[in-house]
Amino acid sequence: MNPDALFSTPRKIQAWLDIEVALAHSQAELGMIPVYAAVEIARQGRLERLDQRALLDDMVATKAPIVSLVKFLAAACEGDAGGYVHWGATTQNVMQTAEVLLLRQAHRDLLARLAASLEALAGHAERGATVVMAGRTQRRHALPITFGFKVAAWIDELLRHETRFREAEPRVFTLVLGGAVGGWHSFDGQGEALQRVLAKRLELGCFQVPSRAVYDHMVEYVLLLGLLASTCAKIAQELFTLMGEEIGEVREGLDEAVVGSSTMPQKVNPKLSVQVIALAARLRAQLGLALDAGQISHEGDAASSQMLYAAVDTACPLALEMMAAFEALISTLHIVPEAMRANVALSDGLINGENLMMALARGGLGRQRAHDLVHEAALAAGESGRAFRQVLADDARVRTVLDQAGLEAALAPEHYLGDCVRLAEQQARRARHHAADIRRRAAG
Repeated sequence: MNPDALFSTPRKIQAWLDIEVALAHSQAELGMIPVYAAVEIARQGRLERLDQRALLDDMVATKAPIVSLVKFLAAACEGDAGGYVHWGATTQNVMQTAEVLLLRQAHRDLLARLAASLEALAGHAERGATVVMAGRTQRRHALPITFGFKVAAWIDELLRHETRFREAEPRVFTLVLGGAVGGWHSFDGQGEALQRVLAKRLELGCFQVPSRAVYDHMVEYVLLLGLLASTCAKIAQELFTLMGEEIGEVREGLDEAVVGSSTMPQKVNPKLSVQVIALAARLRAQLGLALDAGQISHEGDAASSQMLYAAVDTACPLALEMMAAFEALISTLHIVPEAMRANVALSDGLINGENLMMALARGGLGRQRAHDLVHEAALAAGESGRAFRQVLADDARVRTVLDQAGLEAALAPEHYLGDCVRLAEQQARRARHHAADIRRRAAG
């Protein structure tokens, strides 16, 4: 489904109708309204059974969508069944519950996209587990790593997002049915029982106090989307940087028909990474609106409701679109191992300075003397233009600890990878396990 269609007007109206039908069935179960009335309300509770054009026009006129909907649904019912539509409920009970149901569908779609992305990342972690590249801090060479290790860190972070989303489910997917102000005034002492029965029917949780002045659960979800967007943008931004000619370690797998520039025919510009970055920025822009929506006055106000629904209706489609682009980016990504190896070699062994320092320290120099020696050699190489390894080979202090073969081994990037390979393989297995678990839960 098109992400934007999920929160479209027709789907929202149908969700409102679904709530009215579920409410009627629940009230009939508790003896609050006749069973025949609930059956008739359910029979007419489909958008296609109502005059949609007239309904929309009436909503514009009343500026109260649920009032119009209740009027049209009641009129469509035979006999006196229409008199039991929306029994004791208020507008926000219906609108907020419908929003939660649509949000839950978006959540399921989002997790499905996340599962596909995790599987794609697992493949990169496995294939890149032993592919040596430069680890960078402050955008400069730090220590040698493998591409699989870089991906492993991404997997671990994305799995924390999955955990946050799972832990939030009982809080977010919650029914708020308390009547006009949340005190169950209109339900003749059966408000709490009705909320419990309706929540079970809709497979939602319940708040102990169903106040209309409570939006923190839905605001939380928008904040979680913002956190996910931050991670996706970070990954896309790094890949975007690694695609530049000066680095050239990865590239997007674009079709030959894709054009980079209208004036420079040689250009092959990244498309998917920049799409993820832009969508993530637009999504994060909704966080302020969602937080403002949580500042509800007294027992409820329409301004907060409109802000909240606008934030959710905008953030969720953006999140789904972002995850689709992210999945495409990761699935079609190509790595360039030869460029990675060439970039590691640019510093002539400097990237293995820590390994060399520890080898010299263990050989008898001690850590601080070894640190100072390697630091001095790096400065000397930079100032004189001599090769780093040659400066080291000419240093008598180094020769007392390492012969030429030992020096070369200490400067070999593939000899100093820490646990990069193991971590890459470990996180690949985790990613596949969690992707399978997401699909298993979705299947019920």
